[in-house]
Amino acid sequence: MSIHFFYGQEYYFLEKEIQKMKSEYLNSDFITMNYKVLDNPEGAQLIEACQNAPLMFGDMLTVIHLDKYLIGNNMSLTDDQLEAFEFSLKNANPQVHLVFVCKTPWDELKKPDSRKKFYKILTKYSTTKEFAFYKTWDKQLPSVLAEIGKENGLKLSPAVCSYIVEQMGVNLTTISTEFSKLVNAIYPRTEVEINDIKTYCSSAEDIFELVDLLALSDKDAVLKQYNALTEKKHPLEIMAFLQSGLSKYIFIKTYEKQSSNSEMGSKLGIHEFIVKKTREKLAKVSLDRLLNLKKNLTEAEYKYKTGQTLLPDLLIEMTLMR
Repeated sequence: MSIHFFYGQEYYFLEKEIQKMKSEYLNSDFITMNYKVLDNPEGAQLIEACQNAPLMFGDMLTVIHLDKYLIGNNMSLTDDQLEAFEFSLKNANPQVHLVFVCKTPWDELKKPDSRKKFYKILTKYSTTKEFAFYKTWDKQLPSVLAEIGKENGLKLSPAVCSYIVEQMGVNLTTISTEFSKLVNAIYPRTEVEINDIKTYCSSAEDIFELVDLLALSDKDAVLKQYNALTEKKHPLEIMAFLQSGLSKYIFIKTYEKQSSNSEMGSKLGIHEFIVKKTREKLAKVSLDRLLNLKKNLTEAEYKYKTGQTLLPDLLIEMTLMR
């Protein structure tokens, strides 16, 4: 018996952990009967799921998504149901493995509500693990991408990994899907080149072109590029990329006279080639211009996430046009 509570915004590794458990705990001949997935079940069904026993030989794995219980006030248990829920966890069948999952929205400042009695009972009897998403500046990210590429039979250099982050962001599920396409697209080669990402990866919108356009004050082009990006990405995802891109640009502009491309690349976790190209693009852009852009975007993002605007899309467009 094992009880786990997984939560966070990095769905790729969360799902991978569940797949690992399937292989470890379940008899492959009886997976269809001993593997269950429930999506925010009602109280009685939730308690019943915790009390179930395997239908055939071997262990049983039940995955229960609980985001509606743990984020906001969409679903809850009565006092009697909470008592029954705790009793079920405390006395779970030795052959049953329970995995409670709360996928937190990446674009909202939310986590499971630890104040709730439901949360306290759950975490009391479970092994809790957070799957936090990687930031674009995380120095471990290139090696993570290289490992995901390796799992797909691909070889990725540090420069290619940095380019993928710049162009595709940090959604590892999406990136893994694109890697699976690349395997066939570049066959019989296995070593990925930057041009392969440009040619074959559908998620490789040049979002950082929008950062460049912002910095250069090309307002018509900014609006056109932003509207094109919103067809495939959530506005807050675009905002996150813009914030990250501007932060890097500000860092490079601040230290360009006292640090080498290699030194700045090491501190930012990106390849020195990208630093070199960025310095060239920013040659005629002032540091004050970049700082003002960052300030405006931060204010707009805060208003969006805290619900201080009735027209969030218009708020972002007006901010980009300032």
